[in-house]
Amino acid sequence: MYSEKVMHMFKGCRREEMAPHIYTVAQTAYRAMLMNRQDQSIVLLGSSGSGKTASCQHLVQYLATIAGTSGNKVFSVEKWQALYTVLEAFGNSPTIMNGNATRFSQILSLDFDQAGQVSSASVQTMLLEKLRVARRPSSEATFNVFYYLLACGDSTLRTELHFNHLAENNIFGIVPLSKPEEKQKAAQQFSKLQAAMKVLGISPDEQKACWFILAAIYHLGAAGATKEAAEAGRKQFARHEWAQKAAYLLGCSLEELSSAIFKHQPKGSLQRSTSFRQGPEENSSGDATGPKLSALECVEGMASGLYSELFTLLVSLVNRALKSSQNSLCSMMIVDTPGFQNPELGGSARGASFEELCHNYTQDRLQALFHERTFVQELERYKEENVELAFDDLEPAGVDSVAVVDQASHQALVRSLARPEESRGLLWLLEEEAVVPGGTDEALVERLFSYYGPQEGDKKGQSPLLRSSKPHHFLLGHSHNTNWVEYNVEGWRNYAKQNPAMQNAPRLLQDSQKKIISNLFAGRAGSAMVLSGSIAGLEGGSQLALRRATSMRKTFTTGVAAVKKKSLCIQIKLQVDALIDTIRKSKVHFVHCLLPVAEGWVGEPRSASSRRVSSSSELDLPPGEHCEAGLLPLDIALLRSQIRGSRLLDALRMYRQGGPFSSFPLTPPVLPFLPWPVSLPFLASFPALAGLSPLPRFLPCPGQSLSPSSPPSLEPSLFFPTPVPFSCPGPTLSIPSDGRAG
Repeated sequence: MYSEKVMHMFKGCRREEMAPHIYTVAQTAYRAMLMNRQDQSIVLLGSSGSGKTASCQHLVQYLATIAGTSGNKVFSVEKWQALYTVLEAFGNSPTIMNGNATRFSQILSLDFDQAGQVSSASVQTMLLEKLRVARRPSSEATFNVFYYLLACGDSTLRTELHFNHLAENNIFGIVPLSKPEEKQKAAQQFSKLQAAMKVLGISPDEQKACWFILAAIYHLGAAGATKEAAEAGRKQFARHEWAQKAAYLLGCSLEELSSAIFKHQPKGSLQRSTSFRQGPEENSSGDATGPKLSALECVEGMASGLYSELFTLLVSLVNRALKSSQNSLCSMMIVDTPGFQNPELGGSARGASFEELCHNYTQDRLQALFHERTFVQELERYKEENVELAFDDLEPAGVDSVAVVDQASHQALVRSLARPEESRGLLWLLEEEAVVPGGTDEALVERLFSYYGPQEGDKKGQSPLLRSSKPHHFLLGHSHNTNWVEYNVEGWRNYAKQNPAMQNAPRLLQDSQKKIISNLFAGRAGSAMVLSGSIAGLEGGSQLALRRATSMRKTFTTGVAAVKKKSLCIQIKLQVDALIDTIRKSKVHFVHCLLPVAEGWVGEPRSASSRRVSSSSELDLPPGEHCEAGLLPLDIALLRSQIRGSRLLDALRMYRQGGPFSSFPLTPPVLPFLPWPVSLPFLASFPALAGLSPLPRFLPCPGQSLSPSSPPSLEPSLFFPTPVPFSCPGPTLSIPSDGRAG
């Protein structure tokens, strides 16, 4: 299905000539880029585990194979495979919903020359879930690379990393795999990772520096932290022998490491960091209202800071291998973000975390962009062409989940201890409650409901915010209130507070006595590689990459961003703003990935009756394991909920009413002005989904009947790309055969 032979079947085809396939999207975008000389974006939407990352890899594979690369082979098949191997190792981890879940957002940009070949490439990453290295939901794992490294069979490397004797306890929960077959597979993955880094031009010394930092994080978890006595308040490591190993690997003394973690350096000595949710050059440790961190939180902060710096470095090294000085004409951007997170779909009773809220917020913003491009812009064109539509409720009713999270106010632009009355979103409330003396989780939830909770007279389901029976919990409706997620806000106010130990991580690496570490990180602070401590990969290996980097920087230096760019919570909104603004400058193609059945990463299907999905016609279907062998198990209620939330049926109905085939008078005076073939593969491929009759692939020429025995003529002068008078963005459905893929 994804072989090179199949790729060549799509090569050079027009959209109406191709069957529904992920290669159809790639070929359509590639052809549009060549014909219109316009940047293209392919955005993948859907739940976690629905196959977005796997689809991204197929898109890149197609473009790298069919388009080819310039003479320098800057983006060969081997390089893109190595790229994903590295990113999956350092940026993916098993979760309750997905056995290999992406925990960061990325834009993979391919720059093409005049001949339509790949001349250079780059990766930008944002919203890395860096705290996962130290703290994460129960029953979930840390990043894959730690398990690969712990299973390494190289005795020399294990000795250098002090892995010959592993700790019995680790406060980060980083422990080696227990099953022999899992250890063997992890060891193989580590060898594969080393080979991939070699393909990307990462030298042995640079690789060793990465292993040293990862091992130091492990040993910090083994060192732990004391529970300081109330009267003394002294913070220190619980097991100094493990802390000594971490200090050795980082190239510093134990005293220097302890000081950076527990005592904190003065504000003037701090360097700008490259970490997610970290404002530059800002330290509140000496402020009366600043964070009062425990020893454990300090150690967690250092581990998170080290991992964030390492991840940013790897993105930089990857871009170094993909850059080229050749001239580029247009770009193709492939956007991959973590899908909708809902622990209940994975069978967990816990509330969703702050990181999961951030990922869901990103998905909602991308869904809003789809709504704008598919409905708002098309309706405006219908109005210009005097096309009447009998359509209701195309606009979201009332306040949606995006506003609940990020809505700003004029008063919110001023950092104050007062609580202004103007409505604003959760990100702004978190910042306010973090600095207000006596702020509590209960006050945060109550303020949120006072702004966005159900009001008297509201219709059922109109409000996106509902109360939970559990304390510190609330329910937020995503995807037009079809996907209700229960969140637990306990401890969320800490995300708005600076962690000085996290801020000291870059300086610790830059001043390392180990040259293989200090040479990599020296001079990185404040460079063009990092944007306001949040977005990595802005080195600019080509002219188009520099243009994208400049555009992203503007997001952090204008308007609200100029005032709040140092706010840890508002940085989340700014990162997503930068992502959306970058996509807006291109022609966007959307791929909707649907989760066929909900199952955890252990592979246990969850029945529809055990989940909270908004459906007026839920079916009590048997779980997936009762399906016949060889058939893909489908959860109909879950699929319907996803289709309703994506507004795909609304898009189908709108295009049908806006320009049905029966309404086109194909008379000779009209035809000369319609130069291209008609293209509605989405409607033709899924007629039963919308209750529509099957549609012909082409419009017949005058005097020509449409039948299988007499295919229509394909004379360019007689056909057009989309039914006049509108254009069809053509959303594409993707249902993975393996719900856990990507």
